[in-house]
Amino acid sequence: MKKITIPNTTKSSTKEKGFKKVFKLFNYNNLDQYPWGKTDGYQKIRFKIAHDNNNIYLHYNIIEPEIIARYSKHNDPVCKDSCVEFFIAFEEDTNYYNFEFNCIGTCCLKWGPDRHNRQSIDSQIINLIKVKTKIKRVHKKELTTFNWKIFIKIPLKTFYYSNIKSLENIKARANFYKCGDDLSKPHYITWNNIKSENPDFHLKSYFGYAKFN
Repeated sequence: MKKITIPNTTKSSTKEKGFKKVFKLFNYNNLDQYPWGKTDGYQKIRFKIAHDNNNIYLHYNIIEPEIIARYSKHNDPVCKDSCVEFFIAFEEDTNYYNFEFNCIGTCCLKWGPDRHNRQSIDSQIINLIKVKTKIKRVHKKELTTFNWKIFIKIPLKTFYYSNIKSLENIKARANFYKCGDDLSKPHYITWNNIKSENPDFHLKSYFGYAKFN
């Protein structure tokens, strides 16, 4: 089971300011697990995560051969687009949040104990999340890929069903994902590996361990 320590920007000796600049302080983590097999298309997915006690900062850097962005309304099924996801359960809570973002920043956010019993978070709450995206077409030799980046700032108020006053020293279970259900070559990539016959990101028993500094 993987473990991740989430750094606290308020404890950093370098006081970077600005939404995107904060990510310069920290190293990338790789999404490199393919529980249900690799596609023959090239993908490279990395992410960074940090916090400042009141917000989670999450950044994904993705290279893939195809992108789709069909959904523009919050809580649409963005997992069918080119999509990155972040699932988290705080402390010993049996419920967890699933944050899903397509490559243009549309968010699906729900809460509950499993895949089938989930409560959608109101779009007004989702609008508190700050998101910036960047998409670039890349030609290298005979290969054409898309490099898209997403920068996300998730405030504590987004965790609507949790009574969290500060993220400092909080323990959690979490996993990070990349998918694209409606791509010509669907893929399901994870940070912590999952063992199940069919693709399923909602298996909490396979969430890794996270510690907020």
